[in-house]
Parts: sequence; C-alpha cells; structure tokens
Amino acid sequence: MPHTIHAEPLRSLCRDIFAAAGTPDDIAAIVAESLVMTNLFGHDSHGVLRVKQYITMIRAGMIQPEQRPQVTKSFGATAMVSGGYGFGQMGARFAADLARKLGAEYGIAAVSLGQTTHIGRLGEYTAHIAAGGLIGIGFTSGTMFKGWVTPYGGRERVFGTNPLSFAVPGPGDETLLLDFATAGVAHGKLVLARAKGTPAPSGMMLDRHGNPTTDAQLLDEGAVLLPMGLHKGSGLAMMMELIPTLLAGHRPISAPDFSFGNPTLLLALSPQAFDDSTDFAAQVAALKRRVKAVQPATGFDEVLLPGEPEARSHAQRVQAGIPLPDAVWADLRELAEEMGISR
Repeated sequence: MPHTIHAEPLRSLCRDIFAAAGTPDDIAAIVAESLVMTNLFGHDSHGVLRVKQYITMIRAGMIQPEQRPQVTKSFGATAMVSGGYGFGQMGARFAADLARKLGAEYGIAAVSLGQTTHIGRLGEYTAHIAAGGLIGIGFTSGTMFKGWVTPYGGRERVFGTNPLSFAVPGPGDETLLLDFATAGVAHGKLVLARAKGTPAPSGMMLDRHGNPTTDAQLLDEGAVLLPMGLHKGSGLAMMMELIPTLLAGHRPISAPDFSFGNPTLLLALSPQAFDDSTDFAAQVAALKRRVKAVQPATGFDEVLLPGEPEARSHAQRVQAGIPLPDAVWADLRELAEEMGISR
C-alpha cells in the first residue's frame, strides 16, 4: 500500500531536506512547493520522486543549489536567461516572470533559459504566463544524462522526452492547459512504474534488441522510448531538440559538446495586442462548453478537456493526501534520517 501524506508536511519535509543539502531557505521552499504541487496535480513522475535525484546531483556538483538565474542578453521583447546550473525550477519561474512582463509590454515575448537543470513540470510555467492574461507557450528539451527516445523506425536513443505546453487564459482565473512529452510516455512515468513494480504502458518501449516490452526495469539496460504519434511525434521531438536548445545556447544531445540540462523557450502573447475586439476569454469558455457537450463514444463516460484530470486529482489529493510509492517514501525517510531531520 502506498504511504499517504498531506501536502503541507510533505512540503516541509522536502524543504528541510534541500536546506540541509546547502540550499538557501527561499530556494528550498520554491523547489519543494513546485514538486509537491506537481504531485497534487497527479503527475507523480515529476513530483517528490525527484528529491533523491536532486540530492544526488547536488552531491555530484551537477546542481549548484545556491545559484540564482540572471539575464545574460536582452533585445527588445526577447531575452536569454542563465540558470547557472542551479535548480531548474528557479530558472524556469524567473524566465516565466520575465516572459509575462515582456509580453504585457510588447504584446509578444520570447525568453530562453540555458544552463538549467531539471525544470520539473513545463505546464507550471506556461500556466503562470496565462495567469497574467497572456497565452503561454513552452518548449523544452534535453535530459539530465543521455537521450531516451528513438526516432520513428529506430531503436537507438537520440532525443530527450522533449515536452511542449500551451496555456490560454479563460474567464476569471481559469486556464486551459495542455502539457505533454513528445515521447509516448515521459521517462519519469517509467521511473515511477519501476518504483511501484508495475509494468510500463504497452506500445511505449523497445528493449535493447528493438523488441516491444513493458518491463520498466529495462530502463537501465538499453531500453528506448518510442515517440508519440509515430512519425509525427518523432518530428516534433526533433524540432524540440533544436529550437529551445540552440536558442538557449546549448547543443543538441547528438553534439560532442552536449551539456546536460533542460534548455527551455517560453513565449508569451497578449490577445489584446492582436484583436482587441474579441473577448478572448469568453471564446475560450465557449469552446470548452462545446467540447464538454459532445456525446461520449462507446467505452467513454465523458469527453475530458486538457487539464481536467489534473484539476480533479488536485481537488481529491488536497483533501485525502498524496499517495507515495513505498520506495519513494523510503527514500525521503532515509534522506531525512541521514541529514538529522526529525519528523
């Protein structure tokens, strides 16, 4: 049975673990909040499962926990941000704030983020842009180590899982959010399956010989992930490998001077800068109503909107707590004990 814990004590535990590893208190709080919020939204693959990985990276010198992002170049409505290989959540939040500010000023903005470690859930940052009344678009690429995804028709690792995200503002504080990997399944979801001892989804992996497999334990034995949507996902993965990577001053995984991380590009567009005669938020709400009114096909109870499963997970987990696999809870307890944190 998974261990269930409510958000606030989990936040506090993660914050204290990061602080004990040399992270300034405000940064530790931001990273812990991001991870726990991701668990609340049901994306356990990008939540506190990552704490042990981050601590390992701090100890290996791959994450510089005290580093803060800074603008390295600006040109009108565009900017480059360096995370200094600090926590990716800090860099991505800074870049999203800057994109929001520039987008409101110029009507459109593009901010790249380089020298960044794992940023977490990309949709967190496009949603932050949308919360400011702008359209948020995000592309990210790279990996902490090596690629995991093979191009369509192949069986060798070339790409990261390279997600993209779109967020549009609706009435009030409503946001319509789309956020997905260009792999058929995110690498973190297979790490989660491995931690739970459950099989990977069918049709998402090949073993090192190129044969289909659902054994998540083969991740470290040469298995590869397949792109979503066959050749279409493969093409998207290639574009994600190039656009955010190069604009952030990184090199693709295929390059000999590849450096680890999640180079990211965030765009912000102001609807009012284009057609201020249209009530953008009202049209978003109208389309949502139309989609929800569609009769469900055989085997479905309803038509779901992008982000709807996450919203339901959040509502349920805020009340009932967050279920953590035994292996993840054991890792957190072991780290806390090792660092002298009592709970």
